[in-house]
Amino acid sequence: MNSFLVYSFLLLVIGTQLVEAGKCADCIASGKHWCVTVNECGFTPCVTSIGKALNCPELPDKAHAYDDTFVRSKILVTTAAAFNSNPQKCFKNAMPTMSLSKTFSVNCSEVGPQTNCFGFTSFDTTQKVIVMSFRGTQGATQLTEEILDFFTGKKPFFNDAGHIFTYFYDAFFFLWNGGLSQDIRNLKYKYPDYELWVTGHSLGGAIASIAASYVVHTGLFTGDQVKLVTMGQPRTGDYDYAVWHDKTFPYSFRIVHHKDIVPHIPPQYGKDELFHHRTEVWYNNNMTTTDTYHVCAEADGLYCSNRQLDSYPPDHLTYFDINMPDWGTQGCPKM
Repeated sequence: MNSFLVYSFLLLVIGTQLVEAGKCADCIASGKHWCVTVNECGFTPCVTSIGKALNCPELPDKAHAYDDTFVRSKILVTTAAAFNSNPQKCFKNAMPTMSLSKTFSVNCSEVGPQTNCFGFTSFDTTQKVIVMSFRGTQGATQLTEEILDFFTGKKPFFNDAGHIFTYFYDAFFFLWNGGLSQDIRNLKYKYPDYELWVTGHSLGGAIASIAASYVVHTGLFTGDQVKLVTMGQPRTGDYDYAVWHDKTFPYSFRIVHHKDIVPHIPPQYGKDELFHHRTEVWYNNNMTTTDTYHVCAEADGLYCSNRQLDSYPPDHLTYFDINMPDWGTQGCPKM
């Protein structure tokens, strides 16, 4: 098949996908459900139906497609490095062209025992990127506080960008006001044309989502300049936040490992119901180099990792066949 035919076929696939997503949204706006099984509005009985426009089937375009090799070789390193008090140790072993700019360690608890939130900035003049990365939940005290904060509701993000889960909102702004703001502005001034990678695992994934959203909403970066990739990210904001996010970021992936329970919390119920933004990438396996993955067409529906009825706690710590906190703490040694 010649290149023209391949290109024409891709345009047809993308065009069909956009048309179906539009039909789905219009269908739901009319008060009916969209039946994925037959791609029809209100069809019954329907095995697979969608009731929220956020979940209308849509995949990233080819220019912003998910790349397993890129994530394993680059994003895995910047994510794990946040578990080391000196991320440069990880860069020395696993990404020598990357240079640490600054680290940020703050108390992110307004009340009760002190809990720590950690992040760093770095830059790479070879790859022409700036990085913001954030550490995941550390210890039972912080986990307990996150769970309890679910009952305190949400905080408004921006007028057009919904609300954020209280604990994650506070954690981001403690870091932002603790030096992150000034350093990321300095890096942007020094490297105005560089791409921005924003990464994090667990709690760090939620903070990464907010950080990427904040620097774009305030005009420091454009959505096209950002690559947001998180691992084991919990639900971070409400429906309006997810909708705004999906309209803003062409390159945004939430990676979920098999039976990791954290992406399914906080649970979806009550007046403060939270929703994931796009795009979930589900590895329903051990995430070895030969394992497959599924790029999910829904934002937070029932047909990817949400259909997993049980959980396996070690899956939250192990991503890409590596114990993330341990590998990062050890300085990301060669495997």
